[in-house]
Order: sequence, then C-alpha cells, then structure tokens
Amino acid sequence: MNTYDERDTIFSRMELQAGTPQYNDYYSRHPERKAGDDAARLRAGQAGPADDRLRRLSIDASFGLLEAMRPLARGTTAAVRLEISPQEAADFLCRQAESYGAVLTGTALLGDACFYAVRGRGAEYGQTAETEGRYGIVFAVRMNPEEISQAPTPRAAAEVVNGYSRVALIGLVLARTIREWGWSAACTMDGRADVVLPVAARYAGLGSIGRSGLLLTDDFGPCVRLGAVVSDLPLERTLRQPCKAAKVCESCQRCAAACPAGAISQEPAAAGRFAPVNDDACFAQWQKVGTDCGLCLSKCPLSRITAR
Repeated sequence: MNTYDERDTIFSRMELQAGTPQYNDYYSRHPERKAGDDAARLRAGQAGPADDRLRRLSIDASFGLLEAMRPLARGTTAAVRLEISPQEAADFLCRQAESYGAVLTGTALLGDACFYAVRGRGAEYGQTAETEGRYGIVFAVRMNPEEISQAPTPRAAAEVVNGYSRVALIGLVLARTIREWGWSAACTMDGRADVVLPVAARYAGLGSIGRSGLLLTDDFGPCVRLGAVVSDLPLERTLRQPCKAAKVCESCQRCAAACPAGAISQEPAAAGRFAPVNDDACFAQWQKVGTDCGLCLSKCPLSRITAR
C-alpha cells in the first residue's frame, strides 16, 4: 500500500523528547536523522523576533484553541442510520461547507496514497492508523493574498492560522452532521490528520500538486488552506476538468528561486510530478525567521488569481 508513516513528518519528529520510548524507537530506526533533529529542536526553543507581540500572542491563542478542539474531530454515531443517495449526500455536504466559507469543495473515494499508515503525533504515536471509512469530502478556504504577501512575518503567519481555524470549524460541522445521519465520520484538522491533505484534494478534484508541494487551484493558485472529513458514508465523486494551473507551474520556477533554503527543486516535472520538497530544509528556514516562511506562497503568480 502506498501510504505514509506520520512519524516521518517534521512536525511529528519535533514532538519527540529525548529519553522517551518514542524518541528511542524513532532514532533506533532512523539514526541518520538524530543529530539534525536534535539541533532543530534546540532552535525551536529559541525566541523569534520581538516585533508584533500582539499578533504573535493571537497566533498562540488560535493554536491553543485548535488543540482544545481536536477531541471533537471524532464522536459518537447516531443509532439510527439515515438512508441517503451518494449524490444527495455529496451535494448537501458541499453546500454546507460553502455556507461556512469554503470556496472549493469536492468528494471522492480516496485512494491509499491519501492516508497515513502509522500515527506519529501525541498519544497515538506508533499506532496503526485507522479511519472511519474511505470516502472523503475535501474543501478549501481562501487565504488573503495581501496578508500572505507579507511573508515571512507574523502578519502572514496569522493569516495561515486563520485558515487553519476556518477549515477546522467547517470540518467539525460536516463530521458532526454525518454522525447525526448515523454514519461514522472524522475531521482532519491541524495536529490531527487522517489524510495527507494535498493528495486527498487532488483525488477530490480541487487541483493538482505544484512544484512547492502545495495544492494548486485554477481559481486561487496555492493561496488556500485545506480541510477534510473521512467517512463510511458513500459519496458520489466530484468530476472536474484537468487543472490548468499545473501547466503554468511546469514552466515557472518562482517559488524555487525565492526559497532561501533551496528546499524546492528547479528540475522539470517527471511523469507529471515534481521532485519532493526537502521538508527538513524548509522547516529549518521557519526556525531561522522565527515564524512560518511562506515565500513559496507569496511569490507564486497564481496566488493573486481572482476566481472566475
């Protein structure tokens, strides 16, 4: 199965604490990453620039709220199951997501490449990843390109966490709705993921994966924040035309040229896919500037596209 081990993600590795069973387990299997990760955790403890204190505290508050909301991602399913056609269910849930601010929605039976095989964060570290089903509704909210253009600053980072908060609310509402219908459902949100969001979004017809590893959309470029709900409720697949933004990305290297860490490859796409982003180098740049970098987002010419 072409699935992902969440323990390998940079955010999972940054949670590991020296001397714990999780730390010892991971670096016994990946000793080549230990020195670099230990150094990265030391840098993470250093204070960033002192500018914009109010906005930074607001960012911390938003992430704290998201952490408190994570237990709501799953819940009890109603005893009586509502019988509903896959098309009717997909249409209703997409409209509901849009009513809460989603600018793009799509549904699909998600493939293996969308899922984590092993959990890597918090108390679920090392556990086999089990999902509520394989049907997904994936959605996006637009981030303000004027705010993102300020990257890498707390102003841009605040817009990112704003997006995290909005997709979390949408996902929690959709998952709760599906459970009230008598079907299982779980919400993917910051810090608690069932699916690899850009890949799931591609399956659901929202766009394609760009050079920067982010989802590219025809209407908003990569300037979106993604969320998803996975369920055993059958959903009709959203059909869309091929993403035109992918062609633009193939001939453009602005994100790669702008990346101070050299984390984005300038090589042409091979078989329709770009080389993977160097996540370790990317995260090291975040630590260097003391906040999200976001230059790949801000420099992408598609970020300022106006929806048709």
